[in-house]
Amino acid sequence: MSLIHGETLTVEFGAPGERRRILDALDLEVVEGESFGLVGRSGCGKSTLLRVLAGVNRTWTGKLRLLDRNLVPGQGFAGDLRRGVQMVFQDPYASLHPRHTVGRALAEPLSVHGVSGVDERVAAALCEVKLDPGLAGRLPRQLSGGQRQRVSIARALLLQPRLLLLDEPTAALDLSVQAEILNLLNQLKREHAMTLVLVSHDPDVIAHMCDRAAEMDAGRIVRIVGRSELRRV
Repeated sequence: MSLIHGETLTVEFGAPGERRRILDALDLEVVEGESFGLVGRSGCGKSTLLRVLAGVNRTWTGKLRLLDRNLVPGQGFAGDLRRGVQMVFQDPYASLHPRHTVGRALAEPLSVHGVSGVDERVAAALCEVKLDPGLAGRLPRQLSGGQRQRVSIARALLLQPRLLLLDEPTAALDLSVQAEILNLLNQLKREHAMTLVLVSHDPDVIAHMCDRAAEMDAGRIVRIVGRSELRRV
């Protein structure tokens, strides 16, 4: 069953008369339960597409069905859709408030959605990403890059999403830490039965993580690559 179905998805930026098309009538199909990669040169539209799927960019046109719902351009995510789609960004330090402790960063989405047992859920989330619950009292600057990204992943998983969007989740990390984070994501995907959509410039990351990948160029998907071909993307 398709978790994501998009037809002629189009995004344009710029002033009238100087519009630049970032997504150009793009079609997309992602099956529930798979890990799907987006690859291509910088500026080809990968991250823009991910932000459309996350509900961050609402200026798109076309047709988009996501998590069994037909979406309307310009409208934000709410309710089950907001909980069901979560995103992990490239720079974990930028995505965490510098003056909020780890515990507060993790507690906020739970409180917003009225989830009970916040302290217990925060401690469990940290354990799930292989972090000591005692780190809840620390600030982001007191953590390593790998620890910050694990906190970002823990926050994304707290609301038990069906779809996890990953925008270059290991690009800012050392090579040794990259492997740990990628293996953790694969483990969590299996345990939570999630669908992953991963943007990466690194073909080895895509080959390690994904069942299929879409190669993008100039705002379009130019080909879909299966697992046996992924190392040649």
